[in-house]
Amino acid sequence: MPKISHPARPLADVNVLLQKDNSYEIVVCFMPDPVLIVGEGESHAIVALDASASLRSEYGYGGAFGGTPNFVELVARKIGALLTEVTKTGKASAIYWAVSHDGSQLETIGEFDKAGWEQANITGPKKQVWGKGTKLLPAIRYCVEKIAHNTHWSIGVFTTDGVIEDEKECMDYCLKIGKEIAVGQRNRLKLILIGVGKQIDKGQLERFDDMFENTDINVDLWSTGVAYSMRDEADILNVLYGELMDEDAIVAPMGEVRDSAGKVLKSWADGLPGKFRFILPQGETQFVITAGEHKIVQDISEVLGE
Repeated sequence: MPKISHPARPLADVNVLLQKDNSYEIVVCFMPDPVLIVGEGESHAIVALDASASLRSEYGYGGAFGGTPNFVELVARKIGALLTEVTKTGKASAIYWAVSHDGSQLETIGEFDKAGWEQANITGPKKQVWGKGTKLLPAIRYCVEKIAHNTHWSIGVFTTDGVIEDEKECMDYCLKIGKEIAVGQRNRLKLILIGVGKQIDKGQLERFDDMFENTDINVDLWSTGVAYSMRDEADILNVLYGELMDEDAIVAPMGEVRDSAGKVLKSWADGLPGKFRFILPQGETQFVITAGEHKIVQDISEVLGE
């Protein structure tokens, strides 16, 4: 489902899906308070960084003509520092994935508090070689079975250039995990896939984001984003927490959504939910949410025609 890259504040996530009659189903999520989402229980977080050979240049390796900016380190530091604010220990772990010749191994980086993340040395694997393949499933398993084990809430953030060789195996495993979460056999878990590099496969990112569409599993395990669009901390927060709101969270006493001509498309007299869906008629390129004196105008032109 195509999403708006920079939603109007305080929206965190806006997804747009073309319908058969050329109208659009819009799914809106407001920016949540991460502390309220996590609660007071045990909570863990991990950043898993793609260290396949195709991403060496994004780590600052520029070859014979000099180095390039270490973009992965910049993004990882920001993400790691933010994640420390929602963990019980005030720390977040980090690993490299897609290391070794076939890209199936992991290498531990360490665990850092906020100050540690702000100065973390993220320059690529030290013990293993840069991966010649890109297998994500081992990193997902590590997050689920090591980080999320015996904890109330966990979040795993994975960076990638979108070239994931074992996509089907990842999907099969995640569908199993999603079913277990849905029936209460596992605690809450959120996985986030962030594309980095110049050759991002956005189609693959979307397939992970939409993994549970058209299934009977009422769990939104994955969300995705693109690191090059993260202009400031708020953009990173959108990717990390943008899809964690639900229909039960109330963000205003009442509210409504209208089209550009002022026609009411949906209204709530007993509380505007933090996440909701509505249909935007054919030909419309924006919608307006009002809550009391507050008005949010959201344009969707960037994703029309995708």
